[in-house]
Amino acid sequence: MNSIIRGAIVGTLITVALVACAQPSGESASTDSAIAAKFGDNVITVAEVDAAAGGQLVGLYQQIYQVKDQQLRQMIYTKLVEEAAAAEGIESSAYLEREIIAKVAEPTEPQIQQVLNQYRSQLPPDEAQARQQVLAFLTQQGRVQQETLLRDKLFAAADVQLMLDPPRVSPVVKANDPKKGSADAPVVLIEYTDYQCPYCVRAQPTIAAVLERYGDSVVHVFKNLPLPMHAQAKLAAEAALCAGDQGKFWEMHDWLFSNKDNISHDTLAAQAEALSLDVPIFTTCVNDGTHRQQVDDDMKEANSFGIRGTPGFVINGRVLSGAQPLDQFIAVIDDELRRKGLPVPGAAQVEAAPES
Repeated sequence: MNSIIRGAIVGTLITVALVACAQPSGESASTDSAIAAKFGDNVITVAEVDAAAGGQLVGLYQQIYQVKDQQLRQMIYTKLVEEAAAAEGIESSAYLEREIIAKVAEPTEPQIQQVLNQYRSQLPPDEAQARQQVLAFLTQQGRVQQETLLRDKLFAAADVQLMLDPPRVSPVVKANDPKKGSADAPVVLIEYTDYQCPYCVRAQPTIAAVLERYGDSVVHVFKNLPLPMHAQAKLAAEAALCAGDQGKFWEMHDWLFSNKDNISHDTLAAQAEALSLDVPIFTTCVNDGTHRQQVDDDMKEANSFGIRGTPGFVINGRVLSGAQPLDQFIAVIDDELRRKGLPVPGAAQVEAAPES
């Protein structure tokens, strides 16, 4: 079977495996003060080990949380299905057959042809076999969608409240950090980015969609993480902050992403003039490295959270790495709003499709 479609199908069927691991720091105050080692007159606490390990632990804690969260949701779902089936005097299997399997629509010919055409070179050469695999994939996708609808309905009816708290880091939002949105927003979305990173460029429409969707509920805070492989990324980061000194940060920010392969002192000066900046002041700011320390501080902070590639995001202290699709941002932000007892926008229409 085509590995792309197989992966998409298997991904929907995988059950969460429990892993044996140490309890993350922060879950217990007594753990933080516990002694990890003694030698001579020296004592090292668990908290000191955690601080020294820093960003290396963040990803592990996130994985632990994800396993626990998925297992918890599955336990709740199983119990709610059992209760709903019992209320109707039927078995859980019969209830699921009616609520999921029976509601899966037959794949339409346009849907079949779309997948066949998109992945034809990776499917078996035999047309019948290829079609059979595509039908199986689309049918399974339909089952997953119906199960998601049922799960959401049961959770809403039962007023499920999830209290398992995710691991969080503690970024510092400074007064001079560029921002979009209200400082009082209940959700703080911090972006660590590189102006010459193609994945960061791709992430910009997603961030715009997040801000449009949530309005005053989200404040977007911009921070820098120029990577060593991108020769002009640090210059670009400092230049954008210099433009910000004259009230044109976001205009320079947009230009830099649109011209990531054409960044130099000359092009920056030309763009500063196009933005009606005081060019001598802008140039002096860039040449003197006025905002170099701010950029360095952003980089150190991101690295301390285990964010070493770009883009990286922190949403109310929750780390989200990479140019994630919109639905991943929605899942985290909706969860944060629910935890605060705040209204959540209507369900997003995020189309699922096999990934290349």
